[in-house]
Amino acid sequence: MTASHAPARTAALVIARVVVDGIRHSLPEHAPLFDARATEFVASVLERDGMNLGIAAGADAFRQVGVAEYAAGKDLERLSRAYHSAGRCALPALASLSRQPGAGSALMDTGVEALLRCADVLIRLSTAAYRAARTPSIAEVRQDLLKEILSGRPPSKWAGLAAEAGWVPPARLVAVAAEPGAVRASFGPEVLADLTGEYPHLLVPDDVEIGGVLAGTRAAVGPAVAPAEAAVSLRWARRTLELVRREVIEDGPLVRWSDHLTTHWLFADEVLTTALVTRSLAPIDGLPANERAKLAETLDAMLSARGGAPEIADNLGVHPQTVRNRLRRLRVLFGARLDDPEARLDLRIALRAELLTPEPGRQATPMKVA
Repeated sequence: MTASHAPARTAALVIARVVVDGIRHSLPEHAPLFDARATEFVASVLERDGMNLGIAAGADAFRQVGVAEYAAGKDLERLSRAYHSAGRCALPALASLSRQPGAGSALMDTGVEALLRCADVLIRLSTAAYRAARTPSIAEVRQDLLKEILSGRPPSKWAGLAAEAGWVPPARLVAVAAEPGAVRASFGPEVLADLTGEYPHLLVPDDVEIGGVLAGTRAAVGPAVAPAEAAVSLRWARRTLELVRREVIEDGPLVRWSDHLTTHWLFADEVLTTALVTRSLAPIDGLPANERAKLAETLDAMLSARGGAPEIADNLGVHPQTVRNRLRRLRVLFGARLDDPEARLDLRIALRAELLTPEPGRQATPMKVA
């Protein structure tokens, strides 16, 4: 709809009256609020995009009903249903107008879009007033603070929330990612936590003993960072927990990111790591599984050993002659690569990555990493 022609204005008023009547019907206790000014306001929203219309006098009706619903202890869903229902009630009137001579075939399409936009504007007005009327609890303020910090916004943007929540930002903190069902054990106001969502998490000052913070669940700890970098710590904590679930990192009640840096490095880009393993270990890739496993084990021991066959045999718990036979086989398969420092490094990395990779079929569903 457009305000550039008188017939369009007439159509907007007709539709607005139907919309407001529908709202009065759905919210009879608030019917007196929706007077002629409210109808004029709805018509204005239908004609235009609803921007900067909140200052109009008729907008107050939709603010007041938001405040009234809060005072009555009701939620916003009722208002949302009422506004959408009123918009649907106006569809027959819109269809009738679109069939009138000179209305144009586009009236129905633009009118439906205007009705949807109108409902959205009315909901926003009521919602803003509803939220402004309520006094959030300290717990809600702390939840908002946690979200603000993890959004990556600078401390200046959430300093006021921190003061309102009674939270003193520590010099450094760690993020803790927990499995669903995490149970609060014992922590004070210095800890910010959300244990109710799909991915429970906490921010804990670096000098607080984390072992006593959670009970009855597996959790992972990210690196210690300044509060402004909390999202980075949480990302690594969740990544650690993901690798535990995939059985790449050994399970435990509290797994620390800092204890598995090599593993994180190897799995930071799994496509690249897989390509390195495939290329480096290609000479033994086509062998029977049992033979391949024994040669890979011997190759790893050889690359780590300072001595010869006796030392390798001792580390593997096999006879020295068995090791010599395997070493000769490895020499045939890998050739000069066993003497090239760069190739030896690639082999060690590839063997380490292969050792950490779970067997097919054991991998758990990965967690989402923020």
